[in-house]
Amino acid sequence: GQESWLPRQAGPYFRCDLSADGNDMNKAIRFEPGEVRVFVPSSATPTLFSRKDTLLANRSVKMRPVADVQDLNLTGGFEIPMEDGIYGKTLPALRDNDRVTLKIETYQQQGRGFHYFVSLVDAARQQAISDVQILNLTSVSLPESAPMHGSALLQAPPQPYAVIETFHRTAKTVDGSSNSDLVYTTNPRQASINHQLAAGTFSVAPHYQSTLRAVASFDGAIQTSFDGRRSFWGATNSPPEGKDLLPFFEIPREPTLSLASFQSADLASSAFSSANQFANSWASPYLGLAKTASANSASIPGVPVYDTPYLTNEALWDGFFFSGAAPTLRPASSGSPATAWSAPIANVERPLRDVVTDFVKDAVGKPLANSRMRLDKAALADEDLVERLLDPEGCTRIAAHLSVDGAFNVNSTDVEAWAALLSGLRGEAFEVEGGAPSPPSQTAFPRFRHPTGKTDDNWNGFRALDDAQIRTLAENLVREIRLRGPFLSLGEFVNRRVEDSALGKSGAIQAAIDAAKLNEQAKQESFATTNYPSEAKNHIIADTGVGVPGYLTQADVLQSLAPVITVRSDTFTIRGYGEARDAAGKVMARSWCEAVVQRTPRFVDPTDAADAAIASITPINQKFGRRFEIISFRQLSPLEIR
Repeated sequence: GQESWLPRQAGPYFRCDLSADGNDMNKAIRFEPGEVRVFVPSSATPTLFSRKDTLLANRSVKMRPVADVQDLNLTGGFEIPMEDGIYGKTLPALRDNDRVTLKIETYQQQGRGFHYFVSLVDAARQQAISDVQILNLTSVSLPESAPMHGSALLQAPPQPYAVIETFHRTAKTVDGSSNSDLVYTTNPRQASINHQLAAGTFSVAPHYQSTLRAVASFDGAIQTSFDGRRSFWGATNSPPEGKDLLPFFEIPREPTLSLASFQSADLASSAFSSANQFANSWASPYLGLAKTASANSASIPGVPVYDTPYLTNEALWDGFFFSGAAPTLRPASSGSPATAWSAPIANVERPLRDVVTDFVKDAVGKPLANSRMRLDKAALADEDLVERLLDPEGCTRIAAHLSVDGAFNVNSTDVEAWAALLSGLRGEAFEVEGGAPSPPSQTAFPRFRHPTGKTDDNWNGFRALDDAQIRTLAENLVREIRLRGPFLSLGEFVNRRVEDSALGKSGAIQAAIDAAKLNEQAKQESFATTNYPSEAKNHIIADTGVGVPGYLTQADVLQSLAPVITVRSDTFTIRGYGEARDAAGKVMARSWCEAVVQRTPRFVDPTDAADAAIASITPINQKFGRRFEIISFRQLSPLEIR
């Protein structure tokens, strides 16, 4: 037809328009965190479907969310005429006096090469949330033919015969459906999911399936919660194992403080990557261990495949940090979804100028949001420093005026030190939406800054470890550091080794977690690796629970560690010894001293600014680097050196 050249999102066969009331597309729909909602036609009167109509509005049905069980509309939707079909005249319209008997027969297409597309577009029609190419039905459970029906029954209210389902696979196998990992080998947030990019032999994708099954009533078409508002996902698509609240990603409500918060950002170039890429470092399930990229997927020459976690870790960890020098924001509403992308919608309660000015004038009394940041004025007047940091280039200058109180060198092989660092949130009270914080005797590792649910809930919660588990994790981590270190960059510490060995399967922290068997309770079912590329099958963790909210990941641990970790030490304790001897060589006097020296942001040669690019600085600064200052000096007694 006239729209055949358009993208599938712009020229679909039919469209469902979702809005808060089922009519006004400018009214936003509000979801609770991780909520699985049910939508129904907003009108009880069916819309006559006309595939040949060039107006998309005539091929659209308006939908609204279900508020309660009384709101569950089982009528409406599309009415497909039984005459003037695509292939010409079929069945004439029935009249009250017709005496015909019909038999519905099913042409089952399981395993055939036919395809279709399923898309979801946001209310402002700005982007596709997903565009899934479905190739082959995973399963068909229909009788070859239905019972004979008279015309009277055909003219009665609609009765369901079958349901076609396309859904993200669940973690457990139920009623013959296939299971899948939910966020480990695939990224469901990508806008387009094409099985050909997987470099494997998937009919659709690792995480989607399409089924055709018989139903006798609308009750069998979809499982809903008792109030009718929600449906289920996670372990299964039905209760009790299926859940109706499953927060997997976080939308920031205020400026972030941990680089590991980027694990909720979608940084991948295709659906064929883990859903939480940054700060994790599992080997790609589509590449060999010794690769981080390939110029060609297995099925399409010229289409590259990337190990996105490795590449993003390498690019970001050593070049960026969050200081906490940011405005205080309060979430607001855009009003209309159609204008949601037009302007910022957060309310600024405390502007950046106030935050920086207060910090420069009283760094102790008015600290940054990251309270471990210490100010170095570099002999600048307060007003000059404020303006320097508020310039557009201020984000590249602020590191020259900050230091971290209590930074931790990840090359440490001290188990006690690691145990202390990993226990940083032990007993900390924090706000949990719809739940409660972990017990005081445990250390929480929330994936979100605003966690939901409760401790160790696999689907709506966060992980917490007791002291014994922390100790085991610290011991395992030190073992991994001895095998992999010393690390010359944080990216190297976070990332796996690019080599065909056990060190190439994951990063050091994840390897330590796995060795401690801290995720046994979050595992669900094994899944087949048959369709994945042959070079990746042996290193895939074939369990469907990998990465779900209750599964402790490397990124979860780094969430609290990221603001303080480094690969070098900037503060050193140096001890000296001197003695005086007589002519015979006898020691007449001894003296011991101790100096604490600290590396500063400033160069040895003050000609160069502390934030100058290394390639542009003077030869002496390129050779000797930053200036050291003596912070303290004292003499030691003999008892202190034993």
